[in-house]
Amino acid sequence: MTILSKQKIKRIIARVIKIIGFPGNQVLPVILNYHSIHPFHKSSIRPEDFLNQMEYIASNFKVVVINELLKIRSSAIHQRNKVAVITLDDGYEDNYLYAFPTLKKLGLNATVFLTTGFINGEVDIANKYQLYNGLKPLTWQQILTMRDSGIITFGSHTHTHPLLSKCPLEEVKSEISRSKNILEDKLRVQIDAFAYPFGQSYTFNPKIIEVLKFYGFKSACSTIWGRVKNEADSFALPRIWIDPQDTIADFKDKVNGRWDFIKWIKAVKSIGKG
Repeated sequence: MTILSKQKIKRIIARVIKIIGFPGNQVLPVILNYHSIHPFHKSSIRPEDFLNQMEYIASNFKVVVINELLKIRSSAIHQRNKVAVITLDDGYEDNYLYAFPTLKKLGLNATVFLTTGFINGEVDIANKYQLYNGLKPLTWQQILTMRDSGIITFGSHTHTHPLLSKCPLEEVKSEISRSKNILEDKLRVQIDAFAYPFGQSYTFNPKIIEVLKFYGFKSACSTIWGRVKNEADSFALPRIWIDPQDTIADFKDKVNGRWDFIKWIKAVKSIGKG
């Protein structure tokens, strides 16, 4: 089955859910997960699509940063207002060239999770994992400009983007502490938000979470699908991935919970494998 045919099936399910009103009626915060915003790269979100998506978010959601979300998620605030967090992973230069102008224009906060070894030129994750071949990393000057805008915050995405659950504990400590130290030294701000490389449930475990807490992190984002329930673990926060093939209708369905069936499908598949 092709990606497009799978997408069509998901769209049909989302439309049915929209008609019957379940489960999207429940108001829950959402953390959006982006990587690259680029006009030509096949794996990237096109800038014009990103603009349309952000205009919808600006008109329909209260946009906060992760620490603020953690404070308000159990309050009545997000029950009266739809709440969204915008995140971008890895640290591609197009975040500055294409995403930042849109965010600045609309006055929207976002968090960029930086792989510090990628920024420093020590590892080329764009070509290593072949999804974003040829894309350049942000420069420190671009990062500082975004920091100075007051709307962009930064978090750690490790130093070299390894699969942490396969690393020896000492390497886990080094990846996390080195990235945090570099970011705090360069940006002169506290770094307490983290995003796991790859991010599915098999990529982290209690020992990794203990290391994060030891180094002063307050939260960690996964790529496990879902919106943020009150009882969500602060060190396994779910996110909603935004894909290049998403229409604006797909995007609206995703952020309003009408694609939440994805996590149920994955749960059923995991039971079958067990």
